[in-house]
Amino acid sequence: MAIARSKKKAKSGSKAKSKAKQVAPKKVVKKPAPKKKAAPKVKKPAPKATKPAPKKVAPKAKKPAPKKVAVKAPAPQVSPAVGRALAQADVEGLMNRLPPPVQPVVKTLRKLVLEAAPEASEVLEDGSPAYFANGVFARIEPREREVLVRFLKGDQLPSASELTGDAITLTSVAELKDSVLRKLVREAVMLNLSMPKPT
Repeated sequence: MAIARSKKKAKSGSKAKSKAKQVAPKKVVKKPAPKKKAAPKVKKPAPKATKPAPKKVAPKAKKPAPKKVAVKAPAPQVSPAVGRALAQADVEGLMNRLPPPVQPVVKTLRKLVLEAAPEASEVLEDGSPAYFANGVFARIEPREREVLVRFLKGDQLPSASELTGDAITLTSVAELKDSVLRKLVREAVMLNLSMPKPT
């Protein structure tokens, strides 16, 4: 009887299997989902060209500025009388700026030279009154505490022994030997006038 039951169970199990085979659900075939349209590609902006970093260059040595050359305008043509007046104005301006110890000495010497050499002209040259007669023959050179009367051809003058080198040095009007200085001025003027004119 037990055997009969196990046979029944086996049959019923096989029947159930066959029924299960028959009733097996149909396979559902999934339709593929419609393909989505791809979004239009957005163009990425091209990377901006970056400027290369400036190269570090050692600073160039500064070139010295070109030297300015002073171009003197041609002197206007003036009459000799006007020229003398202008030259005297320059010399007088210089004398008014001189310190007190030398100012009276320069004024006295200037007056004496102009009296002894009326044919000479006076101009301010290199900051000193200079006297011309066929070229420069004498110059009054004020210093801080003394005044020199320099004769440009002093060694050629007959009274050269009165000079120290080519000049007379004075610290006051009291030291001035009026007659000696007048003689030296006349000799210097005559020597210049006897020479050929400078070209």
